[in-house]
Amino acid sequence: MYGLPHEVWLHVGQFVPASVLEGLMSVNSAFYEMAMECRYRQMSFAFLDSRMLRNVARLKDPVVARRVRVLHVYPVFLKQVIDRARALPRARRSLRLRFVALANQLIGAKPPRRLQTAEDIVQAMLEVFAGLPNVTDYHIMWSGLQPTAESPVPFLAAVFRSNLRKLALDISLDNIAQLLDPCSAPHSIEELELVIRVDHAHDDDDDDDHGHHGHNAHHGHTAHTAHILAHHLAPSIVRLRHSLRRLAIQAWEPLDFAPLFHALAHLPLLAHITLAIPIESPYIGDPAGLAVFLRRQSLTLRSLSLRATQYSCPKFPPGPVSFASWLASALDDVRIPHLRTLEISSALFPLAAALVVLSALGRTIKHLHLTGSFHEYTHVQRVLATLSASERMQRLDTLRLGTVRLTPDLVDLLAHELPGLTSLEMLVREVAVDELIYPSQPPIMPPAVSRPRLLLYNKTHSFQDLFCTEMQKREYPDWNLHHLSIVYTSCLWRYHYGNYIEQLLATCVPSIRPT
Repeated sequence: MYGLPHEVWLHVGQFVPASVLEGLMSVNSAFYEMAMECRYRQMSFAFLDSRMLRNVARLKDPVVARRVRVLHVYPVFLKQVIDRARALPRARRSLRLRFVALANQLIGAKPPRRLQTAEDIVQAMLEVFAGLPNVTDYHIMWSGLQPTAESPVPFLAAVFRSNLRKLALDISLDNIAQLLDPCSAPHSIEELELVIRVDHAHDDDDDDDHGHHGHNAHHGHTAHTAHILAHHLAPSIVRLRHSLRRLAIQAWEPLDFAPLFHALAHLPLLAHITLAIPIESPYIGDPAGLAVFLRRQSLTLRSLSLRATQYSCPKFPPGPVSFASWLASALDDVRIPHLRTLEISSALFPLAAALVVLSALGRTIKHLHLTGSFHEYTHVQRVLATLSASERMQRLDTLRLGTVRLTPDLVDLLAHELPGLTSLEMLVREVAVDELIYPSQPPIMPPAVSRPRLLLYNKTHSFQDLFCTEMQKREYPDWNLHHLSIVYTSCLWRYHYGNYIEQLLATCVPSIRPT
């Protein structure tokens, strides 16, 4: 058994759960390596506790440090050290610690470093992070923390190395100015995710709710914000122009990103953009800024993902421009000839706004994901009618739609309007025979009825399975569908039907390939 090749053991280890793998470290060197990789591949530093102290000590070993690939950091531990130092004066050091320090002096031993001050923690983290040579995914959350005398920038920036491929920043505007120096920012990032916050954005509102300064704080139109976006964040992104392929920007609250969009130069490799836009006015600022950015990237962009968000307190007054109108202004005269994938998600994304996006950008897409909201039959009709108006409907290959009420009429509509569709995934909230007759709750399977007899039982006890009866009468020989997936949003529906509906629809569509 022990003479098996190393590759065989590695293959076996792929099927061993992570919770079991660590107990197999002593079996052989292959399991030891896999267990160590599993244990130290992803590390997280947030709160100063015994676990963090053990990881700091362990990662000082280069053999362990080289295993770290994914790193998450939330420097709240720096504030913890400062708070502890204020609460425990040096004069209260225990008698035991004094004897330990005296013994170390007498024998000439170097005392172990205790992370008692902010300087200690910054230096210790700097040593650890500077010794992580193989980190490829780096996640930093640095917002919502009161400023401290000791900045975490030295150890946070120590991970910026040439082999870093993904950088995710959940960061406040002021911290962007500290962390992202345009001259020293990493230059090999392929994927950049930004969550931009404004710490204490409304502090001044309580003092002057009707003043000009309060109005600017609400809408983010300040020279300080514009300066950070245009002169710190934009140059740091442009520095990645030779490697950046994916860019995600999410505003935690309404903020004018127009200075950022205007300052961004052409990124020749950028193919995927994700925008998470607050639903409160002014959204992400002047729509002309987003239009300039999209037109500048029109020849490289292959995929666009749009989401509507609402994370901050909804205290912003209603704006004069609706979300759909704002999107229409931003996408006016924007042409992206090579756009192939369009994703519109979030329950907050209005149907009118989705139709605006489809009308503007639906000419060339082959893959459409429309999820997050419940889409009635009439909504799906309007979506398909909007795509038909673009005269490129025949190009659509993949559709992910949800949530929906699955009815025979909906299947008829998709088959008729999308004959060339090859892959369909539907997130199903409920199954019904008609849009006007549908269940108020998922069916409950009687405990005495086995699964093979379930459909026969329900044909006489509920109307839900009239859907199955209707579908058995239908056939779609001209539908080119090869793959069909039904995902139930309710586990009761899943328990009730299992894979039966997928199998039933597969008999209606001859082109579906058996799995």
